[in-house]
Amino acid sequence: MAQQENNLQIISLKKVYKKNRIVANFDITLSFKAGEVVALIGHNGAGKSTLLNQILGLVKPTSGVIQFNKVNIIDNPQKARAFVSLMPQFQAPLNGVTMKQAVESIFLIRGGRSKEMQTIVNSLLKDLQIENYALHSGDKLSGGLQRLTSFAMTVVSPSPILLFDEPTNDVDPIRRKLIWQYMKKLANNGHIVLVVSHNVLEIEQYADRYIMLEEGQVIKESDLRSYPAKSVSLLSIFILDTDILSEIPVDIEIKYTEKELRADLILNPEQILNTLDWALQLLKLGRISNYKLSPISLEYSYGGLKT
Repeated sequence: MAQQENNLQIISLKKVYKKNRIVANFDITLSFKAGEVVALIGHNGAGKSTLLNQILGLVKPTSGVIQFNKVNIIDNPQKARAFVSLMPQFQAPLNGVTMKQAVESIFLIRGGRSKEMQTIVNSLLKDLQIENYALHSGDKLSGGLQRLTSFAMTVVSPSPILLFDEPTNDVDPIRRKLIWQYMKKLANNGHIVLVVSHNVLEIEQYADRYIMLEEGQVIKESDLRSYPAKSVSLLSIFILDTDILSEIPVDIEIKYTEKELRADLILNPEQILNTLDWALQLLKLGRISNYKLSPISLEYSYGGLKT
């Protein structure tokens, strides 16, 4: 019999805090499956942490459904604890234990077999290139190494659903890459992997899909494996004569930044050549000072959110 593919469904999720009537999230419907690393992005206060805590069972939604493999984990918070592991944004307390002891303790707490512990823990620390710090006291480790220890504690005996809140914060560039690669390996091995991150450059490079939240709602969802950056371009023109803003064709999306006297034009492939010719003529006439054509990035979309 084929093994069931893990599937997490969120349907019409809403959370309103009674005390102050703040709407933390509203009408969120999402689906997650094994085999992909999904990034959750949005400014502080967008509702990302609330969503993670709802999946974990720490925050009960006002309405809506969260189900894993058809099990309602809102009504079964104990099962949510069994299904889900969270690497929090804040460091785990490591006082009085070494890095290796901290990771081993979580392995045993989650039911790992003691005779397998040394092999599994040593292999994990080696994969993350932190084995040289295994016997160092946890409270003496740098912030980056403490973050890596927290990551190792989360994945040493991985749950079906893995939630990571800013996993690469304070981590050096080499080991940041190792973290993303390890998360991808977990996804490929049948785990659901959801990552909260503000590092859009890392997301573009390593994530398979992203979900953008703003004011508690999903405003955009995109598959990065077929990301529009491959076909949509950004033409930035630096303006000397603002009258040209009225000459831009109405079918071209434009964002004008008055402080920088810069207009950003979002171009489909069929618009690029004619618009470039138009920009060159403006440059020759002295109506713009310069222009730049580049692929549109997730960072550009992220920067357009409300702050």
